Amino acid sequence: MSANLFGNRLEMRRDAAWHKLGTVFPEDEKVTALEAMERADILFGIDKFPQVIKLDDGSEIETGAYAVVREPTQDDPEHRVLATVGRDWTAIQARELGEMLNPISTKFPVETVGAIGLGEKIFITLDAGGAKIAGEDHDLFWLVSDHRDGLGALNIAFTPVRVVCQNTLISGLNNSKISVSLRHNRSIKADASFYLDIFSKMARTQESVVEAMNSLTTVTLVEKQIDSIVKSAYPNASKPNRLVLSDGFSRDDVSSDVWGRILGDRKGHQEIWEQAQARVDRIRTNAYDRIDAFNDEFPKLAKTPWAIYNAIVETEDYRRGHDKSGTKLFGTRAYAKTVAFNKALSFVK
Repeated sequence: MSANLFGNRLEMRRDAAWHKLGTVFPEDEKVTALEAMERADILFGIDKFPQVIKLDDGSEIETGAYAVVREPTQDDPEHRVLATVGRDWTAIQARELGEMLNPISTKFPVETVGAIGLGEKIFITLDAGGAKIAGEDHDLFWLVSDHRDGLGALNIAFTPVRVVCQNTLISGLNNSKISVSLRHNRSIKADASFYLDIFSKMARTQESVVEAMNSLTTVTLVEKQIDSIVKSAYPNASKPNRLVLSDGFSRDDVSSDVWGRILGDRKGHQEIWEQAQARVDRIRTNAYDRIDAFNDEFPKLAKTPWAIYNAIVETEDYRRGHDKSGTKLFGTRAYAKTVAFNKALSFVK
């Protein structure tokens, strides 16, 4: 995860808590959310400015879009554009978020605080205790993440982590009982009591979330069902539009010059598509290898939805690739885990 952290901005309560990175503060020390965020140096401000086009005559035209700009920091003394957003996008400052979370952090101790990229994502995890899932010990966390990249929201999600290997089991159920997304509009500046109410409701359903995960151990899947989970997480590469369009032409439809250009263009896009599909096939092979390994290590759980889901989590957390750190928690790799979990759960409903 360190490769995508913003500087060294990661503060943790215990050594093995979150990917074994960052600065650790004593486990018995009481730290509020705002204090932890200050220690992690993620209280830098952001602002929104209208984007303009400067014409040759020196006049300017507003585009209607806005730039989200991060203020300079000690280790990065430049203003940084984090995103392009619309007029209604509303920022929530890190300090405001910390103040809202302060009362909550007295009930759920701060575990980890950090920032990713250039500060376009900040996150804080709160300790929600532990539970047995599939006979193994799991730490339970609430993950609060704010996306300032124009693509995401302020999210609150339930996140179990296997103690034995520190896999990030982002459950990702499409269910407000375990995850809440707050869009960056005017309502995002709601008072702390609103966030406390969200947490209290989510905490009351925590037991049902653990029960849902344990239900994944109760059935044995056939190969066709296993394939459907893997392929839902790793779908075939999409065929480029240029290929789809060229499929509609034949040699008799166009002139020889146009046909030659179509063939040349098609060849390049065909190669790109085949390379993308080969990558998907490699990832699937990795996932199937991890499924076999999990089945061998835990024969009582072999071929259960839990086995398949855990194998896909391991595939995402440990395979090589671009931006693997941030996407474990917030991006494409987290999405693959979410899809796999929902598909796995469908076989036990």
